[in-house]
Amino acid sequence: MISRNFWLTGAVLLWMSGCVSTPSYLDPVSALRSAGGQSGPLGKLKLGIVHTENAKRAFDYIEENKRLAKVAYPLATSDIGADLVTVGLQEILEKRFKSVVQFESIEAALQGEADLVMSVDLLCTLGQRSFNTTTVDLTGTLMNRDQKILDTIEGGGKATASPWSYGFRKVLQETFSKFADNLDHSSPLIAFAERRVISAPVRGELGPPEASELETGDYYQKSWAVVIGINNYDLWPSLEYAVNDARAVKQKLEAIGFDEVIEVLDKDATRTRILTLLASELPKKVGAEDRVVLFFAGHGQTETLTDGKEQGYIIPVDGDITNYFTTAISMDQIRALSRRIPAKHMLYMMDACYSGLGFTRAAGIDPGINGYIQKITGMRSIQMITAGGKGEQVMEREGHGVFTEYLLRGLDGEADRDNDNVVTASELGAFLKPQVSRASNNLQTPQFGRLDGEGDVVFVVKP
Repeated sequence: MISRNFWLTGAVLLWMSGCVSTPSYLDPVSALRSAGGQSGPLGKLKLGIVHTENAKRAFDYIEENKRLAKVAYPLATSDIGADLVTVGLQEILEKRFKSVVQFESIEAALQGEADLVMSVDLLCTLGQRSFNTTTVDLTGTLMNRDQKILDTIEGGGKATASPWSYGFRKVLQETFSKFADNLDHSSPLIAFAERRVISAPVRGELGPPEASELETGDYYQKSWAVVIGINNYDLWPSLEYAVNDARAVKQKLEAIGFDEVIEVLDKDATRTRILTLLASELPKKVGAEDRVVLFFAGHGQTETLTDGKEQGYIIPVDGDITNYFTTAISMDQIRALSRRIPAKHMLYMMDACYSGLGFTRAAGIDPGINGYIQKITGMRSIQMITAGGKGEQVMEREGHGVFTEYLLRGLDGEADRDNDNVVTASELGAFLKPQVSRASNNLQTPQFGRLDGEGDVVFVVKP
């Protein structure tokens, strides 16, 4: 039997030999993504994969630690290795795609026969002493042959190192499980695969209208919007471009078919004005087949309640810096206000960062089913996209908040991942998360989800 002193000796040798320093990882730039099942839509697609510079650095780092494990963890060297990552990921992808081929660059993959390209980004830290933490973050960014990003698939995990193991294999199992699940539930990828295999129906008795013939009136009787922008707060720090963002969003919504856009800026954006507008004025105007969008650019805040739960707030112009409950507008109030407005579809687009969103778990309708757009536009839906989460700051640059900048680009058609000339709120959320995160150097990551219903707000994009 190997004594406890043996393990202690190994740990001492590791300490004396020095630890392998974690590489200086780069910010992920461009990557690719995937989803499916060989019996499902992805099984008909050829996938090319490319490892980012981060992944290559991580592989070298893992192999250095594997060599060190012969001293520190002599009975557990099989617990670590770059091959555990590459082989495990390959198995996940081969179960879902027709073929999986690795390339040296995105350009080489696009020159090949791949239908999709996935850029694989890997970051990890290894617990090089007992009770240190081992972490793995795996990201696959998927793009089509036009280099348009379709989706970003993520997986990650962490574990505590012990005297006999880094815990790397355990962390990988958790990472792969999350990655595979997110891959299988990627609506943009499934929609892309279905449209790649099945030609879209044409207008007439047998199917929905062609994309080039779509009009907002095909889905809604009337479209309403409220845009709120606050630069000059009474007590909170001033913002530079929030009013500009609100005006730009107003102009965009009017251009894509909104009937009435109500603008509330700076000193007019009091708590009373906003609540009166949402609780009294809109409910009297809006019909059951209408669409309502609320855009807010300003401060957001998160409060931790006595039970440990979090409550998110948007801050009106007269909001206090400490007394959020009586001077700000909470997520609970937003949820209650939504129930007062009889619209079929509502979407909150918040260029503000806060947590406690209270999203439901409903994933919505599978994009691969026949008549997908008709189904999602026939069902009630209340959805929300925020610029970031708890503790994150709204980033501004070149005349706009970063979130609003990409929101406008998404509504222009960049978020139309399946190229059907319709941008759904789900597509918009999936587009904004990686784009804003990268553009802000990971300082803010948009959050997206449902407050109610299984439908999806849609925006028609003219070709």
